[in-house]
Amino acid sequence: MQYRTLGRTGIQVSEIGLGSWELGGSYFLRDRSSAGNDPAGYADVAEQEAIATVHWGLENGLSFIDTAPIYGDGESERRVARALAGRTEPVTVETKLCVFAEDGRYRRVFTRDIVFQEFEKSQRRLGVDVVDVDLLHSPTRQEFGNGESLEALLELKKAGKVRWIGVSSSYDVAHTLELIDTGHLDVLQIPLSLMRPEWTEVLAACRRHGTGVVVREPLFSGYLTGRLTEDMTFPKDDQRSVWGRERHLENVRRARLFAFLAGEQRTQAQAALKWILSFPEVSVVIAGSANRTELAENMAVSDQPNLTADELDRVSAVHRSRYLASV
Repeated sequence: MQYRTLGRTGIQVSEIGLGSWELGGSYFLRDRSSAGNDPAGYADVAEQEAIATVHWGLENGLSFIDTAPIYGDGESERRVARALAGRTEPVTVETKLCVFAEDGRYRRVFTRDIVFQEFEKSQRRLGVDVVDVDLLHSPTRQEFGNGESLEALLELKKAGKVRWIGVSSSYDVAHTLELIDTGHLDVLQIPLSLMRPEWTEVLAACRRHGTGVVVREPLFSGYLTGRLTEDMTFPKDDQRSVWGRERHLENVRRARLFAFLAGEQRTQAQAALKWILSFPEVSVVIAGSANRTELAENMAVSDQPNLTADELDRVSAVHRSRYLASV
């Protein structure tokens, strides 16, 4: 495992981290769409396997775990806490604020009161007095409003209740650049992947401000693994089951544009992670893992050869093509 510095925090983190959305298990929430009760996660993962996955990672060099209150309606945070109980390996845990479930309903509220209220709940679920990293969970420009949620998070940092703060960005590059320029973000999480190359635009700003970069959705919800086919269907507790047929087919077709990166030394998923790690501003990539096998495949990337100049040029050519531009 290779390690990188998380921006100005100075923390050393494994360049491959663990995204624990899947580890929260399956769950359903109302008000995510007009359809009523919708899946808000991925297929179910037993608690025993979730904890075993974290333990395997720690024993093999993992030192960064990402979670959030909405993952499993708090179950991901609780399982991470149970998995870390009694462990001595150094690990940084990142969670988030302001997207949560309330009485089975999906809520997105970025106010001062909600920051303090939800922070205390995360503290209890994680079983800590001080949270390592806490981020606002992908506020849109409208949701962010006058910035009172970030001001509240700054107060928590000043009070010593959280070490480092930041934002998990929405899908708005321009708004994200504005947030970086406030100078308040110790950490920024972005949805950079082969399918979303436009997010490389924020890396220079992060470098200027010393903001640590955490990359989420590096495999584009699994499509960049190369294992999702046109004729497959998702289980009913998987959020991708309600995305629609055309969206699925288009994602499969676009992901295949990068199939040339797979080979004897690496899978397509590993190549997708390696491309992200080609950017020195990236501190850690959090690929979701539902079990030890998936985590082992992801973590093996750290010791694999870098993509060649020819491979990087071919990726750039795909990114310049009009076919991918509308992703």
